[in-house]
Amino acid sequence: MKTLRTLLSAIGINDTSVPDTLIIEQICQHSQLCKPQSVFFAFKGLRADGRHYINDAIENGAVCIIAEETTSRPRLPVTVHYYTAKHPHTAFALMCSAFYDYPQQKLSIIGISGTDGKSTTSDYLYQILQNQGIRTGLLTTVNMDDGSGKVDSPFRQSTPEADQLQEFLFRCTQNGATHVVLECTSHALSKTFDRLGGIEFSAAIITKVTSEHLEFHHSLDEYTNAKVNLVRALKEDGIMITSTDNPRIGAFSEALSPTQQAIILGLDVPMRIEFMGYQGVVVEILGKRIHTPLLLPSLATNSLLAVFCAARLLHKPTEDLLPLIELIEPVKGRMQLIENSLGVRAIIDFAHTEDAYEGIFFFAKRTSEGGDLIAVFGSAGERDTIKRSPMGKIANRYCSTIILTEEDPRYEGNQVIFSDLRFLMHNPACTVLEIENRREAINKAVSLAQSGDTLLFLGKGHERTIEKESEKIPWDEITEVKNALRAEEQRKQCR
Repeated sequence: MKTLRTLLSAIGINDTSVPDTLIIEQICQHSQLCKPQSVFFAFKGLRADGRHYINDAIENGAVCIIAEETTSRPRLPVTVHYYTAKHPHTAFALMCSAFYDYPQQKLSIIGISGTDGKSTTSDYLYQILQNQGIRTGLLTTVNMDDGSGKVDSPFRQSTPEADQLQEFLFRCTQNGATHVVLECTSHALSKTFDRLGGIEFSAAIITKVTSEHLEFHHSLDEYTNAKVNLVRALKEDGIMITSTDNPRIGAFSEALSPTQQAIILGLDVPMRIEFMGYQGVVVEILGKRIHTPLLLPSLATNSLLAVFCAARLLHKPTEDLLPLIELIEPVKGRMQLIENSLGVRAIIDFAHTEDAYEGIFFFAKRTSEGGDLIAVFGSAGERDTIKRSPMGKIANRYCSTIILTEEDPRYEGNQVIFSDLRFLMHNPACTVLEIENRREAINKAVSLAQSGDTLLFLGKGHERTIEKESEKIPWDEITEVKNALRAEEQRKQCR
């Protein structure tokens, strides 16, 4: 445990009036989680203001309050220490790091960012490092491994809050991990939230960066700049790996220092990718021809990013690690084929951006062999609205039937989202249905499909809830699709 004086010093506050015997048991940002000897950070959030919960935090045992500089000093008991910070989220991250004795300093941490492909690329790198006998931690939207074994991630956020993240890194050190692969979102990398504050990265992998989360970042440049913060957080001898698929390469390259290295696949290392449909993708690179089990060219590119990163981290010839691509296992909810006896191809994918839609619909159409495409999707409420109409336009261009349904409507509601998705749907050959209940939408899609058709269930992937207003409904897309296919199989057998 750390003293309050030590923790305050970690964020640049040197207050000798604080007793050097005052031990802190917990750092929190939710008043109900405070217990005796806690530090409470009173953040101003989107829907709640932590300043309104200061008294609750104190009642639960908080002995120190930290708020934004603009906050007027509240009346507090004389036993409670009060401070302000210009950047409270950064202060929170740095204090959490100090609380857990700076676990990142004991680890080689690899950050992976981009618009699409973060989770899959992270998992690919994790698999490759594990294959090489490296005890590796992993934290993505989908999975987590703190050195004790891979499990589903318990966090709703891809990159969790700094207290959860630093506790995870601490567990990695306790469990003997030497390397950690972190999925790094634009929110976490932004200076507004700075969940990764204080972490220096040994390597950064950047997948393709396109438009996303503009409801928060306001512009593509601002969004890109948040992603570039990952490169700015590299160690002096750190390495960045990306590919020519990334149209924003320039912004990342410019952030590198002279002591840091960049590898750009397709530029520094020529490569060729051959599309093989459901047989996978073949990559030709460094004189090798490798047949991967990955369905999309973008996934194959991401696997190469992982291989090159692993080779540099382990100081091994890249050629020696390339064959490991053939052993990569798919990631839950990412281009996941669901077996059935109906003669249809059923695919579940987390796709929720314009670029991801173009990739998956192009793949589905190219491999449809004359069958129809039927897609079930929605779009997240209270999130980037600009992407909705282009997503709908892409689906409408390729599909014979679209069923619009709930994804995470939150307080915005489905009808507004459906209207946005429909705005550029002008293809008269495509039937568009609206079924708000996602289970009913899945069942309807399966009932419409004939042998040879392709079913696409998009947007939820691995996620375990549907967010509706103030509640989260338990959800398992994979189970729901399997149940619908099984029910249809039984129905047809009874005919």
